[in-house]
Amino acid sequence: MAPSAPTNHHTIISKLPPKPNSKSTTAAAKQPLVCFSVAAYAKSVVKHLHSSPHNIPIEQGLTDQELASLEAAFDFTFPPDLRTILQEGLPVGPAFPNWRSSSHQQLRILLSLPSRSLLRQVSNGTLWCKSWGPKRCDADVANQLVMKAPVLVPIYRNCYVPSRPNVAGNPVLYIDAERVRVLSCDITRFFCQEFGFVHVPAWAPKAARRIEFWSEVVGREETRGWWSGEDLAECLEEVFWRLREGGWKEEEVKEMMMMDGCGEKVRSGPHMTGDGYDEVGVGWRVKVLSMVLLRGGWTKEDAMDSLGLEGTG
Repeated sequence: MAPSAPTNHHTIISKLPPKPNSKSTTAAAKQPLVCFSVAAYAKSVVKHLHSSPHNIPIEQGLTDQELASLEAAFDFTFPPDLRTILQEGLPVGPAFPNWRSSSHQQLRILLSLPSRSLLRQVSNGTLWCKSWGPKRCDADVANQLVMKAPVLVPIYRNCYVPSRPNVAGNPVLYIDAERVRVLSCDITRFFCQEFGFVHVPAWAPKAARRIEFWSEVVGREETRGWWSGEDLAECLEEVFWRLREGGWKEEEVKEMMMMDGCGEKVRSGPHMTGDGYDEVGVGWRVKVLSMVLLRGGWTKEDAMDSLGLEGTG
C-alpha cells in the first residue's frame, strides 16, 4: 500500500439523536455534543479494507488538486467523510470507482446510473411521487427534478452517498433497476455492514438524514408493496417520515405500521380490498397507528404531533 496523500484533518461536532420515550419528543431537549475526527476514522477504514479478507488494493489517496479537478468536471462536491477516506487511500478493487484512472466517460456513466434507473422506473409506470404532479409516466418531468437533486456519488457497486448537504453523515442509498432504498444511515455503518468492521463508532448517526428529492423517492418505495392505494401511500409516507424524524428506527416504524394495535400483524381489516384501503380505511389505519404509539408510551399530544394531526380534534 502506497503512503497516503496529505489529509485535511476535519473535526466535526455532532449531536447524538434522542431516543423516543414517554416524555415529549417534540420538546426542545439539550443534546450532548460529540467531537470526533473524520481523519482518524478514515485511517481505520483504509487499513481495514487493505488488511481484511477482501484484501482490497489501496492506492495513494487523492490529492486536493485531483479532488478539485473531479468536482469541477462533474459539478458536485464530495461529502467530507467520503472525501477524507479517498484522501487517506483510494480503493481500486472490483466494484469500487477508480477516481484516478477511470476515464471521464466511465465516471460519468457511473454518476448517471441512479438517474437512469429512476427514469426507467418512471417510464415503466412503477414509480411516481405525488409532489411531482398528476400521476403519469412523464420521464421529462422526473428528469428535470433529478437534474436539480443532489448528485449521488458512487462508493461501491450500486451504493451511493448524496453530495448534498455537504456534511458528514449522509445516508448511503442502494439503487438498481427496480428500487431505491436506504442501505445504511451513513458511510460508517455502510463499511461495517459490507466489510465486517467490528463496531460502529459511537458518534455515528442512528437514523438516516432526510435528503432533498431522494428521501421522497425512498419513502415512496418503502410504502410500495406492503401498502397500496395512491392516497393511502401518500398518507403513510408522511407518517413514515414524521416517525423517523421523531427518532424511531426504520425497522421500528415498519413494524409499527404492520401491527393492528394489539401486537398482531395486519393481514386484513375494515375497508381493505385487493387494491388496498378506501378513504375510510385510511382513517382506520391512522387510528391504529395512534393506538400503537400510545401503547408505546407516547402522550396523546406527541402522537397527534408525529402523525400530523394537530388541531384536528
